[in-house]
Amino acid sequence: MIELVSKTLLNYYKNNNREYIIKFLHYNLDIMEDTPEEYKKIEQDLKTIYDYNPTSFLVYFSDVDNYSKFVKNINLDYSNNIYLRIRDVEEYNKLKSLNLDKYVKIIVDIKDINKLNIKDFDLVIQIDKVNELPILKLNELLKQYNIKELLVGQIPYYSKEYEFLYDILSKMYNVNPNNKEELEKINKITNDIYSVTEYINIVDKMNNIIKELDIDNEVDGIYKIYDYIANNVSYDYDSAKETQINNQNLIGSILNGKAVCEGISKYMYQMLSLINVESIIVQGGKEKENGGHVWNQVLVDGIWYNVDVTAYVDAIKYNTKVDTCLVKDSNLKYRTNSSISYVCNEDYRTKQL
Repeated sequence: MIELVSKTLLNYYKNNNREYIIKFLHYNLDIMEDTPEEYKKIEQDLKTIYDYNPTSFLVYFSDVDNYSKFVKNINLDYSNNIYLRIRDVEEYNKLKSLNLDKYVKIIVDIKDINKLNIKDFDLVIQIDKVNELPILKLNELLKQYNIKELLVGQIPYYSKEYEFLYDILSKMYNVNPNNKEELEKINKITNDIYSVTEYINIVDKMNNIIKELDIDNEVDGIYKIYDYIANNVSYDYDSAKETQINNQNLIGSILNGKAVCEGISKYMYQMLSLINVESIIVQGGKEKENGGHVWNQVLVDGIWYNVDVTAYVDAIKYNTKVDTCLVKDSNLKYRTNSSISYVCNEDYRTKQL
């Protein structure tokens, strides 16, 4: 736990300044008071957060105005850690008119990159699924733009412990706070940020695995991917409490072969995208630091099923048997409390009998 003093950062975290939120979830930094005293306190808070964990530190702005206030009044140099989302040409023109230093990284959704045509800033390209950006397409974009990083898989699985974030999103995007499904699908930033080299290595490895699995159809693919991940990724028990970023994302699960349930579920999510299977990630149990859990739900022939790869990883380690692929809710240890989750009442194998 760290102590925050500025109104801006206290509002940002809503007094939920736990390690996980500081390290992994980042929403628009909204300057609360345009005063020298507040800016001084913001500087102090940012230094505290940076000193706490410099490897995961970043400052994210979803609008140009707050970014402008920040760079004009905050004296700390975080040149590689400042991100600004640009959604349309109007925002981009506004940014250029300010004549600010160009050390910020601009986040652009893959569908907007050619429309915005931003060539005078470093870019971070956001995608949800890796099938949206094959390596060949990425290489073509690299010839045209200064792409530095990829922001991959902004997967919504919020549960009751993150209720306060809905208010932040609602203010950011002028969406009714009760419309949680819409809010969860809106752009945000986490630490699922990869260098171009990391992204290429991740996608190359996944594509090679898909070829090796010799998949016949989507159901065959789901089972084979489920089995492959469980037999090739170990659960990072040492980091289950003090989670490292890489073990929550694709670097841990795909490149290092060691992750916790979130990293494992993201692996499954992205592999399924390569065979065009729709899936989501859901959460259940307690807070993630205190025994909570994350897994997938998968759509097959219009019906949603649970797929818990982490449970299979655990079963392999302890030489026990589980069936957590394409199963109903009652077959799992946990019940999801994610507002975007589906009720799963069927087992695929039982249905086929």
